Amino acid sequence: MFNNKVVIRDKNITLMYVFFILSFFFILTPIGAEEKGPNSGPIKGPVFSKYGPVFPIENRDIALPRDFKYKVVFDISKTSSEVFVLNRRLESVARFINMHVMNGVKIENLDLAVVMHGAVTRDGLTQKAYKERHFDANPTLDMIEQLHAKGVKFYQCGQSTEFMGIKKSELAPQISLALSAMTMLSTLQAKGYSLVPL
Repeated sequence: MFNNKVVIRDKNITLMYVFFILSFFFILTPIGAEEKGPNSGPIKGPVFSKYGPVFPIENRDIALPRDFKYKVVFDISKTSSEVFVLNRRLESVARFINMHVMNGVKIENLDLAVVMHGAVTRDGLTQKAYKERHFDANPTLDMIEQLHAKGVKFYQCGQSTEFMGIKKSELAPQISLALSAMTMLSTLQAKGYSLVPL
């Protein structure tokens, strides 16, 4: 009888162990992982292959207006706390372009401007100026150059550069120095640009 109890106890321990292992496996397995399709993640392009990942939305209810010209000014003042990290807020401009061109909007119908002020000012520095100030390469400058090459206009707040002790010669040539961010934001909106704060 003693041996039977030992056997039963050993079986119970074995069953509990198996149950624990199976439970642990199911916890680690993502729910619906087998349902992932080819469009389950963001994709880059067709304009920028390195920047601006977006999700295709194939079942949307709102169609894009035909031959509509998008006039948008992006208001950006923040950046990453790490000097070696790409500015994701600025990358949203690349996302805007990729997203709309992917869905049939002609790139010439995207009239975009970026007003930079505050902490984001550092992302507009040349590589030389950035390395002198932050001892690392500017991770955002290549993206700014590519955006500018596609027609995006960049305006830097002069009040921010003065406050931070940054000379105009330290700014990338793709960036135009303005009196202030408030000046450019009000001027561009009066010219018909829609404001998108990032």
